Amino acid sequence: MNNFMCGIAGYILNKNIKNKKNLDIHLLRMTDALKHRGPDACGYWKCNKSKIYLGHRRLSIIDLSSKGDQPMHSNNKRYVIAFNGEIYNFRELKSELLTKSNIKFNNKTDTQVLLECISTFGFEKTLKKIQGMFAFALWDKELKVLYLVRDRIGKKPLYWGKTDDGIIFGSEIKSLLHYPKLKKDLNFRSLSAFLKFSYINSPHTIFRNISKVEPGSYIKFRNNIMEEKKYWSLKDFIIEKKVHSSSLELEIAIENLIENATVRRLESDVPLGVMLSGGIDSSLITAMAQKNSNHNLKTFSIRFAEKEFDESNYAREISGLLGTDHHEININDFCLKNIIQKLPDVFDEPFADSSQIPTILISQELKKHVTVALSGDGGDEVFCGYSRYYWATNFSNLSKYISPWIRKVISGSIKLIPSNKISYLNRFLDKGIFPPQFGDRIQKVAKILECESDNQIYSKLVSQTDPNKIFKKSFDHENEIDLKKFPGRYNIQDAMQYIDMKTYLPGDILVKVDRASMACGLEIRSPFLDHQVIEYSLKNLTNKEKIQKGKGKFILRKILSKYLPDRLINRPKMGFGVPLASWLRNDLKEWMLDTLNEKRINEQGLFNFKKINNLMTAHLDKSHNYHYELWQILMFQSWYDKWMK
Repeated sequence: MNNFMCGIAGYILNKNIKNKKNLDIHLLRMTDALKHRGPDACGYWKCNKSKIYLGHRRLSIIDLSSKGDQPMHSNNKRYVIAFNGEIYNFRELKSELLTKSNIKFNNKTDTQVLLECISTFGFEKTLKKIQGMFAFALWDKELKVLYLVRDRIGKKPLYWGKTDDGIIFGSEIKSLLHYPKLKKDLNFRSLSAFLKFSYINSPHTIFRNISKVEPGSYIKFRNNIMEEKKYWSLKDFIIEKKVHSSSLELEIAIENLIENATVRRLESDVPLGVMLSGGIDSSLITAMAQKNSNHNLKTFSIRFAEKEFDESNYAREISGLLGTDHHEININDFCLKNIIQKLPDVFDEPFADSSQIPTILISQELKKHVTVALSGDGGDEVFCGYSRYYWATNFSNLSKYISPWIRKVISGSIKLIPSNKISYLNRFLDKGIFPPQFGDRIQKVAKILECESDNQIYSKLVSQTDPNKIFKKSFDHENEIDLKKFPGRYNIQDAMQYIDMKTYLPGDILVKVDRASMACGLEIRSPFLDHQVIEYSLKNLTNKEKIQKGKGKFILRKILSKYLPDRLINRPKMGFGVPLASWLRNDLKEWMLDTLNEKRINEQGLFNFKKINNLMTAHLDKSHNYHYELWQILMFQSWYDKWMK
């Protein structure tokens, strides 16, 4: 398999441009802006007559020869492709193709297999056949059609934008910004949504005239007419919901699917490792990967000085039991300010999940040892790992029996106690009595107690702040999510899980991992996000298989118990959090005060400095923790200073 964790770029024009040399320069600059995604090779293809231009940057993983360079043509010369990603079942597809015709494969790449599948089976049918993570631009010379395609879950990114000249596209926004005719007009609805949720969900971006291709979709451009189509949807598998009488049958099926997905992702001609946090998801992937490896896999974890954020001791013990070659990365050994300076480059659209910092750090260190790494991403969304799924059900039931007045009184009382003081009390109690970051969780509970509907409960659980409290003017963000539109038999837990898989997973988790890893030329593979694992789980798992006794991922815990002792499995979930509240009071205090200084905020004209200053003052004097709200504003300001000036 020749995997391409790469970058793609290009454009299709709607009019003739006299200066062809400038067009070549634009393509070169757009493509080179993605060099970090593909440091090993670059390639370009154009057709002046059809006004189509394609660029490609390549990170070589398997079959490192130049025969795999892109853009690549099909044997019949009808199709040309710029491809980013990997097709895990390409060998089976190649065998199927060879039984149908005498196709000659002049390289070992999955890209050529993809092209020949499209030539043989057709575009739509091929999308149904391929398994993997991908984003690609395909030009059909015969029909004069451009396709922009994104994988089912949204692992690989793909952006497109409108200019007076035509349509431009690329793997990251920074690539599109190198096209001179693109107007950088802010989308204030997107900014409002970002300040509420910490990310911008597809198809929207921070710019009015740039959009994301949505997961499981493709966009077709022909004769300046755009058509968007969904080729895969989560709701199809929820509607097909089945209930099995045998939990053992479910367990065996899920275990086999995850192990097969893991084995598929172990193939590589370059060094491969595993991100091992010490939690359920990464531990199970590590166990299955080591079981199917003929050498001691390299594993990597982050170590924090603050015990409520540190899982490194668990990761170390798990590594010893599984027999991996373990590496610990101490975040205190690195200068936080240096990492902060990189964030606007890595995330070229506002992004405020603070775990972006350790994700970048671990990616940098991983790249020193390996080029490919497995991760446990997706386990929480697919198998109900977030505590909010359990608590939402309880709060939804509670709201039916306790009057709003009583709930507001309790909520107000909790809000009077700073979250850091609640967390401080936890230090004197035995481990395991309360979950990590207990204070922040209790404050979230206070907000939820005031809710009067399931939609409000979900909104409070996943949002950080009300944007209009800091805007100078009010802007509407996207409409509130309606959980009642859940395509199956409604309950709040299933509905929340479904919405998270459509929004939070591709919009936050996968953006964080893709940008952080690709900034270092590192490929991350996530077995839990295999579409067959997701489809089977949605169709077959009931809430009982997901959550029992207040603990999520019940079926994963059962499977993991075959590899690890119970004490390492049934402990409070920590998540991949960082001591952000402390950082903003100490290491990052001066940077925060400088970034959010009065002159800068007032000159920009978007935010109310007085309200921002109130947040900073209350946070610094420890009367309240406002680190999440402040981090969102900081991330926007850092992005704005980099890309809008």
